[in-house]
Amino acid sequence: MPVIVNSTEPHPFLPTLGSPEAMDIERARKQDIRPLEIAIFNLMADKLATERQLAEWLGKTPLQVNLTFVTTDSYVNSIRAGRESKNTPSEHIINTYKGLSEVEGQKFDGAFFTGVNALEKTVAEEKFYPEVQRALDWSATNAFSSVFLCWGAKAALKHFHDIESHKGKEKLFGLFGHERVSDSTGVLDGLPDVFSIPVSRWKSPLREDIRAHPSIEIVADSKESGPNILVESKPYNGSSIYPSRLYVLSHPEYDTDTLGREYARDNANGISGWLPMHYFPNDDTSQTPPNTWRHTAHIYTNWLSKIYRAVPYDFITAPGVSMTGAAREALVPGAALVRSETAGRRRDRPRTGFLPQVR
Repeated sequence: MPVIVNSTEPHPFLPTLGSPEAMDIERARKQDIRPLEIAIFNLMADKLATERQLAEWLGKTPLQVNLTFVTTDSYVNSIRAGRESKNTPSEHIINTYKGLSEVEGQKFDGAFFTGVNALEKTVAEEKFYPEVQRALDWSATNAFSSVFLCWGAKAALKHFHDIESHKGKEKLFGLFGHERVSDSTGVLDGLPDVFSIPVSRWKSPLREDIRAHPSIEIVADSKESGPNILVESKPYNGSSIYPSRLYVLSHPEYDTDTLGREYARDNANGISGWLPMHYFPNDDTSQTPPNTWRHTAHIYTNWLSKIYRAVPYDFITAPGVSMTGAAREALVPGAALVRSETAGRRRDRPRTGFLPQVR
């Protein structure tokens, strides 16, 4: 949230007026506040785990967030037709998820595209890639900003820039050190210059292919696992910029035991030999690994904050776009019941501790 400066002159150490980190008091008094509308295009098999991990971090700001869970039309229609889901209760999918065609007429302040259990040699060979392409095209016009995670990032790089991801000889699997390279939009605000993030993938884009596209900024790079955080930016309010596309090829949101569970799953499926690097103390699988990366998931809260500052108040209700949004009630930990009028106008400031609300 930006600080409010009760002055028209530059302050000695507070951000200069006109930067995203500060606003003058008159503008603050006239702010229109509304919940941020975020779509999560979830391709993961274990949808509940992904929902929880992302919702947990999107709820760690004072901002109100409404979540809409979306997946491919073919998948959600097959579940509605009676197909049993192996990893997520079918009833949950029917009650919670919408197919892309059901939200194509809506706009969102932000959209997430998750990873998936990729099986084919290339991104474009996955049977669901055409449906994902359709969703990516939709995001270009109907989402103010988008975050692409793991395989979702590789699919977006392929679709928007024709950047291929190449399969390595071994799986990139473990906890890898990253270095801050450049961060013009501030998605790494509050993170140290060197940090570790979980990585779990077979295929990666090449550093030289990314660098061939000047619009893509390499934000964080790893000597062992390559560029893992990338940003494309757009201007707003004159000289300020925001992350219009954030590509995260690693997994800041992973729980402490996620890499361990993936290792156990692979062993159970007969896929052995890939002990997660730099994860188990002394590579001893009987020891519990410490979580040294939890703070890196603030990438998501930083992104949310940047979008809040940049998105126009009427973006989701632009002409020709229908917006469903009756009053919603959210339980706030340690606070009274709060009513948020999504389609209405709020002059009061959002309270801290809001849980994301699911449509």
